[in-house]
Amino acid sequence: MATISVQNSGERLDSFLASEISDFSRAQIKQAIEAGEVTVNGSVCTKAGRKLVMGDVVAWDVPEIPEDDIIPHAESGIDFRVVYEDAHIIVVDKPTGLVVHPGAGNLHGTLIQGLLEKYPEIAAVGEPERPGIVHRIDSGTSGLLVIARSQAAYEALVRMFAAHEVHRQYWAICYGPKLPDCGRFDTPYGRHPTQRVKYSSKFDAPKRAVTNYRVAARNAQGFILVTCLLETGRTHQVRVHLSDHNSPILGDSLYAPEKLAKHKAIGRLALHAQRLEFEHPVTGAHCAFEAPFPDDFLNALNVLGLK
Repeated sequence: MATISVQNSGERLDSFLASEISDFSRAQIKQAIEAGEVTVNGSVCTKAGRKLVMGDVVAWDVPEIPEDDIIPHAESGIDFRVVYEDAHIIVVDKPTGLVVHPGAGNLHGTLIQGLLEKYPEIAAVGEPERPGIVHRIDSGTSGLLVIARSQAAYEALVRMFAAHEVHRQYWAICYGPKLPDCGRFDTPYGRHPTQRVKYSSKFDAPKRAVTNYRVAARNAQGFILVTCLLETGRTHQVRVHLSDHNSPILGDSLYAPEKLAKHKAIGRLALHAQRLEFEHPVTGAHCAFEAPFPDDFLNALNVLGLK
């Protein structure tokens, strides 16, 4: 559910929903509207082109496709960089915009489908709907992921992530003039009680999320470069923890105010999974990988003067 602000007044209904819910295409949203799944001010609206006005309340109970119904298939032409591979694991540097595995609104063109093309053996590893996957990063986030190539590695990595034995370091560009130089977010965590596409750390929830952070650079306008070390790996965790502490990430269409979500410094979520460190799940060897900042991330740092 969302209330239309003055900034969104005059926007088409389908365009507004597409900007708010990134997991669905404009065509899918239009189909949902025409099927009567969206309401405006409590009444069903079947016109995708309806112009919204300030104060309108838009609601869509976003459908979920049962994961058992999603069987990924190999696809060629999906772009990602392999940082490391052996008989048991694959480490990739995922570009921004690439979804990790098929789900509601993203049935094709995912990282998993590209991996299946290159490593067909992972189809037998882990869960059929997301073979080899032991952790994820958001589609808008760039950076490192480890994928299990053997069942032995999969089972060990699942245990290691559960025991917080995999070290993950993220970097984010935020607007956070009042964020202390370093700290620790240790909060309850779960879906937002009224905005179901979002997560929140401000309400009672059965799960816990922990993020340690340090501000690496600031500018006079209040923009900051933050590095985060995760102890847990909840969906949207870094985005939510920073936003809930008044330091939203630039380019975050879900958790940042519009002027920051559409900031000219960068055209996507300014979040990068830069470092991944763990003991090899089969050999026990120490593994540490780093992914350099993408060009658009570096350009944003230069534009904002964050050295």
